[in-house]
Amino acid sequence: MDQGCRRAPRAAKGARRLTVAAVLLASLLTSVPQSAHAAAPTATVVDMFGRTVNDYGVKLVDWQGYLANPYVELTVKPPPDVRYPVTVDLKAEGTSRLMMDVPSQLTATGATKTLTFAGAAEQKPFKLAIHSKRGPGQDESYTLRLNIRDADGATYQQSMPIRVQQDEKTALQPSLPLAFDYRYDTITGYFSDAAFKTAAEEAVKDWFRFFDMQPFDTVAAGAEPNHLPGNDWQNTINVTNNAAYNGMYVFFRGIQTPYSTGYPAANGRYSTRNGQQLPGPLHRSTAMIFEYDEAGKQLFTSLADEDWYKTEIQGSVLDVHGLVMHEYGHAVAFHSDWAGMRSYVSAGGNDPDVVAYQGYAVPLDGSYHIPGEQRYWDRLSGQSGGWTHLFPTRRWMLTKLALLVAENAGWRLNRNLTPFLPPSIVTTSLPQATPGTAYQQTLAAKGGVPFYDWQITSGSLPAGLSLDRFTGAITGTPSTAGTSTFTLQLRDYDRLSTPVTRTFTLTVGNGGGTPMNVAGSATPSASYTSPWESVAAINDGIDPPSSNDTVNRRWGTWPNTGTQWAELTWPSAQNLRSADIYFFDDGGGVRVPASWKLQQWTGNSYADIPGTYSTALNAYNRVTFNAVTTTRLRVALQSGAGSVGLLEVKAYS
Repeated sequence: MDQGCRRAPRAAKGARRLTVAAVLLASLLTSVPQSAHAAAPTATVVDMFGRTVNDYGVKLVDWQGYLANPYVELTVKPPPDVRYPVTVDLKAEGTSRLMMDVPSQLTATGATKTLTFAGAAEQKPFKLAIHSKRGPGQDESYTLRLNIRDADGATYQQSMPIRVQQDEKTALQPSLPLAFDYRYDTITGYFSDAAFKTAAEEAVKDWFRFFDMQPFDTVAAGAEPNHLPGNDWQNTINVTNNAAYNGMYVFFRGIQTPYSTGYPAANGRYSTRNGQQLPGPLHRSTAMIFEYDEAGKQLFTSLADEDWYKTEIQGSVLDVHGLVMHEYGHAVAFHSDWAGMRSYVSAGGNDPDVVAYQGYAVPLDGSYHIPGEQRYWDRLSGQSGGWTHLFPTRRWMLTKLALLVAENAGWRLNRNLTPFLPPSIVTTSLPQATPGTAYQQTLAAKGGVPFYDWQITSGSLPAGLSLDRFTGAITGTPSTAGTSTFTLQLRDYDRLSTPVTRTFTLTVGNGGGTPMNVAGSATPSASYTSPWESVAAINDGIDPPSSNDTVNRRWGTWPNTGTQWAELTWPSAQNLRSADIYFFDDGGGVRVPASWKLQQWTGNSYADIPGTYSTALNAYNRVTFNAVTTTRLRVALQSGAGSVGLLEVKAYS
């Protein structure tokens, strides 16, 4: 027993030695500094301005929803510290509308593309775009994912955001009334199918959405002759309009062979207004002939945004919308019967607007098509009216280039729409800053291709402040009172755009009592916001062109009525003396309020601010009041003839 008792302590002592060793080993393992662990190899993605976009991501724009969108070009630099060759699989995730330049694939959830690098010094570009989303909508967020695989089979993954700016905030309607006539679709009956008819009509409307035209003089029923061919373009029949109209009259007919096309009425009768013939001259009616070979082909009629990738230009799926959009282009402009287009062709396509956009003249071929060579693809979208595109060929799309050419037929484009706006800096002044107090003001711009690059080209910001190149946000905490003058340069994502500059003066401290708009540093909120509108509009710094602003963001409450409000909230109290309010009124569902007032937050409730409250259209409504100190300023609105909305709120210190 005694000897056994003596052995027990020796065994316990040995166990303690093992335990101590284990603890020391664990201590050594866990005490390795985190920085000693190698970070995962990372590829670098750079944009055309030389900016690394790994953290910020990329920004795409949806131009009005009916037009082929601009792409962004990015360059991938592979990780330097891996074994080569290296493969980078790109995936644009979140919607079938995302696409990359060929060779690439389209899928139900986005585009995929593979890049292979032989060594770390290689760099490879790729292009990213998004197919149009029809109709108004909110901005969108998606993901660009990079899967990296090295020669040892090790894999690494990284991702970055894709932001999509939706330029169409309200539905863009054709500028002219359109009358469709299906009475003579007696051969194939294609247009008796409701989905087929809708797809065809939308394709025609897409052209007229971009024209800026007023109705013409009325044509009486039976007064406009035209003609429609039968199969093999034989047995032509003469037709007339069966109802009076004052816009464009469109005859539709389906045939079986040999091809589809469109044309204007060649009857010598042209559009007039107040009895005067309009320049062009503009024909009074058009016709669209639809044909397809039924054998082995499927008619595709869906207009759903997420279905577009299922279409084909060459193959077994015939896209009704794309085919009509292309062929009706001949009816509305690309035809020798249009005098203006004959002149355009004879001049070799040397139109100033076309040259300014494309960079050179764009002739038409013998059949009045824009040539299919890559040189004549739309410069910003990479799309064309032909069989091949920069991106996977799926659907004929209307392009900015095609519209600029079509204008030569006599149509006037709506230059207020975003695809035609040149880049410009909207912000005209900056509110003063306070030493030792956080400052934030985001510069506003519009036009061009808005993946903007902001830089200071001369002068400097006050000490403590910095400029975000991607967002145009000036942020930080200024340290010293004084005044700084600097010049800001704006570049948009169009290589042919001329950089825009504007000089600003920013005062830190007492600027001599000049009222300063402090709304931009506040966070906006509202009682309700229509899904297609944005409360961020009320303090984005953009001065509206009119109360019915169709270009910039708006805040509106349709269909909600009654008492509504929008307010600005600051992180610290502001001393306010006046405010400017610009009302949103589209003449329809959103109207100026019956009454309104400003309210300040007292800490536990809202109190009315006495003042004179006007409801002028197309102008700021100024309210001046005794100084109030508050963290929240509310615009309280009572609806009248419709819902209510605001375009801009300015609050002055």
